[in-house]
Amino acid sequence: MSGNSLEPTPNPPKRRRYTDRRSVLLRTGGMILFGAALLLLVMSLTILRNRPVDPHAALTSATSAVPSAVSGSGSVAATGSTKADAPPRLLSPYEQATAAGGHLTGSATVDQLQIYDRVPPGSQLVLTFPREGTKQISSTFLITDEDEDPQGGVWYQIRLPIRPNGSTGWIRAADITVATVMNSISIDLSDHRLDLYEAGRPLKSWPIGIGTDDTPTPPGEYYITIKMRPTKPNSVYGVLAMGVSGFSEKLSDWPEGGQLGIHGTNDPSSVGKDVSHGCIRLQNEDILDLSQYVAYGTPVRIRE
Repeated sequence: MSGNSLEPTPNPPKRRRYTDRRSVLLRTGGMILFGAALLLLVMSLTILRNRPVDPHAALTSATSAVPSAVSGSGSVAATGSTKADAPPRLLSPYEQATAAGGHLTGSATVDQLQIYDRVPPGSQLVLTFPREGTKQISSTFLITDEDEDPQGGVWYQIRLPIRPNGSTGWIRAADITVATVMNSISIDLSDHRLDLYEAGRPLKSWPIGIGTDDTPTPPGEYYITIKMRPTKPNSVYGVLAMGVSGFSEKLSDWPEGGQLGIHGTNDPSSVGKDVSHGCIRLQNEDILDLSQYVAYGTPVRIRE
């Protein structure tokens, strides 16, 4: 043969063909095993992702990390886990009124409003008041406090328009309708001034006349009981008079028992002086202006 001649490649031996077939089988089997393993892995992840969670464990974890917004609202179970906080308690009408800087008043809705010395048990009836009121006193009262009886019934403490000054009593909340008044009156005897406040902020101010040394205007906490127009246009009460729940401490035989009042006058020069039997005098135009801001039950504070 020539050295540069091409010779056909001889056929591989039979043993090499068997070896190649086994390699193919091994590679195929390996791919099948890898695919099966990958499928098992995906199924395992799916099962873990959908595994049910203990809701109590999750709740305990969340509530234990966040403090209660209301002191004492959370409770602890016997197992030591914390229950969900209760929803915040709603404010009562009395709390809403005071939180807004106002005051709560109550008007009788029963024929005879029963007034007790305290909240039951052990309370005693001390007074009844007609729903239609009296000549000098309406059936609307200033509420100063609230409480509950053992059965959960709500009771209100009210100022009473009786002697001695400063008397209070308790009534059932179910026997009245309530309303909020935002204004209040403050009387400074030494300065001879009446100041009107709205939600605790000064609104208006007027000069006044007050009681003499013999019949002084008594300091204290009161409220407006009624508003009236005198039958005589030029009376000592001027164009308008407002009853106050307090009474003179010197006069008991005076009309209506010596009840205090805030009123106009037929003597404008008396304003700014100690001239009355205990009532508060304003100029006629001033009492008419004040009356626009005053409702039954409006608080009146008189200080020396």
